[in-house]
Amino acid sequence: MRSILVICFLMVILGKNGFGQLHSLAVNFSDVILANMKPGMVYSLKKEKGISFEVVNKAKEKRDVEVVVEIPTENQLKEYYEPIPDVSWISVFPSRFQLEPGESMKCDIVISIPPDKKYANRHFQAMIVAQSAGKPGEWELGLGVNLRVASRIRFSTGKTPQRLMEEYRRKIYEALKLELSPMSLFLKGRLPVGRKVILGKNLDTIQLVNKSSKKYKVSFYLAQKPENFGLVEGYEVLPSEVKVKFKKVKMKSKPKSISDIIIQIEIPDKEEFYGKKFAFVVVGRVLGFDIPIEIFSRVYFKTEEKMKDDKWKN
Repeated sequence: MRSILVICFLMVILGKNGFGQLHSLAVNFSDVILANMKPGMVYSLKKEKGISFEVVNKAKEKRDVEVVVEIPTENQLKEYYEPIPDVSWISVFPSRFQLEPGESMKCDIVISIPPDKKYANRHFQAMIVAQSAGKPGEWELGLGVNLRVASRIRFSTGKTPQRLMEEYRRKIYEALKLELSPMSLFLKGRLPVGRKVILGKNLDTIQLVNKSSKKYKVSFYLAQKPENFGLVEGYEVLPSEVKVKFKKVKMKSKPKSISDIIIQIEIPDKEEFYGKKFAFVVVGRVLGFDIPIEIFSRVYFKTEEKMKDDKWKN
């Protein structure tokens, strides 16, 4: 059962304490994406990647539970993926069990892809559904429906989801018409050491530009590894001692709007910070998408030289 199985993007967690739940029936993930799978192979998520589909009974009564595989509806189906041709491709072990209050069961998900070339280079999706197996209302007094919690499982027999997601991101970027501008901001003059300066108040700043007819919400943070964003040679990565704060960590961007990103920079009054060239990268994550969609801008600045009169030298 050897394979090249890769969890390449995400295992989305829902709900409090790492479980998504509905009326006291809970599961540990809502979405798993797999890559590099091959027709004719059999894959056990538990044995090969240590991933289990865990079901928890959050109710005060015991519950009979079954886990079934379903073909996704049109509303459940994610872009780039097609419904699994046959639910028999996926098996769940165990698929039926009883849980006492607070008890959980870890199930193995086994994927078996038929040995047919027509299934190569394709992307499939199925739904893993945990539901109460008793009669409607058996454990919940007055409740006339069985409880169901659905999770997605997506797998590819072609190019990796990393590349797939990059294509997805590119198309989203084109549709968003949202950006941070300029992509590289070089601050004029030299920033003072030992004082706070505010980009957008007494200095230029980057802007959130929304050219679309839709509104978005964006959260901001500093890139942990700015060197990966193609910094100009000669500038150092901003030391952790230099404090950078956003006036608003999250911003709403109205349609056809331009908004200043107000940023405060405070450089400690230390010898090693005089006469330097620093850079940092501001990343804006566009909220509301099921994959990370990020825009960024590089900020470059120089610090004042050490002078006796301690003036801000341009």
